[in-house]
Amino acid sequence: MNYRLFVPERHGAGAPLLVALHGCRQDAEDFAQGTRFDVFGERLGSLVLYPEQDERANGQRCWNWFLPENQRRDGPEPSAILQLVERTIVEHGVDRNRVFVAGLSAGASLAAILAEQAPDVFAGVASMAGVALFAARDVQTAYAAMRGEGDAPALDGGRHALFRRSRAIVWTGLRDRRVAPVNAVRLAEQFAGMYGLGARPSASQHLEEEALPDGRRLRWHDRSGRVRVELRELENVGHAWSGGSLRGSFTAPSGPSFSHAVFQFFLREHYAEVMRRCG
Repeated sequence: MNYRLFVPERHGAGAPLLVALHGCRQDAEDFAQGTRFDVFGERLGSLVLYPEQDERANGQRCWNWFLPENQRRDGPEPSAILQLVERTIVEHGVDRNRVFVAGLSAGASLAAILAEQAPDVFAGVASMAGVALFAARDVQTAYAAMRGEGDAPALDGGRHALFRRSRAIVWTGLRDRRVAPVNAVRLAEQFAGMYGLGARPSASQHLEEEALPDGRRLRWHDRSGRVRVELRELENVGHAWSGGSLRGSFTAPSGPSFSHAVFQFFLREHYAEVMRRCG
């Protein structure tokens, strides 16, 4: 599997790692330019690994998240990415407790699968315009899921202990015509269920809802008050990386920065200290 790896100039043993999965009709370089993850990685001393889908596996460079074999950690695409992650961890002395995965669209859908299948590897997942877990089994059902048809299975399964350190940040544009925004709601509920926080908002005692000028934000807290799941709906964003750069494709520069939110969500204390030093 081809990939792009960003290594900040200033980093030592124990650096964090963000795994960034591009969307359809993108490649690693395009996604790096659009998200500006390298800029944030340089500031925070974080490596960024960009696995790249092979056109021979999918003519549009989409990750094949909808195939059952890729919905398991030992499937061809998840296992190839996990091998890249392990190699990067070993070669660069990455902190195994600070490995996260993020993605857009098809990349977000596969990122969610990786987070669900390998909570021992990933401490968090960030999804922009992704599809709910296990909502498809082939191309036909993938398009149906993207349209918001059908239901996504609830995922608690008594595995809460496996996800004790896991967190999820899920954003969607309410003008998205390619992946229905209801997928973000379903995905956030799935992660809340896996974390033992009560999947459905109406039934959860851990939920905080906030109206924002550009939409709304829901946050599920655990008993200690820590935010474990964030769902944000953006009124003026379509199928794009919110706050991204026009140097990359499928970006919405005028929206709030999802890249900023991702690093702040996963590395909050470290992020705040760096921002103070930068003035």
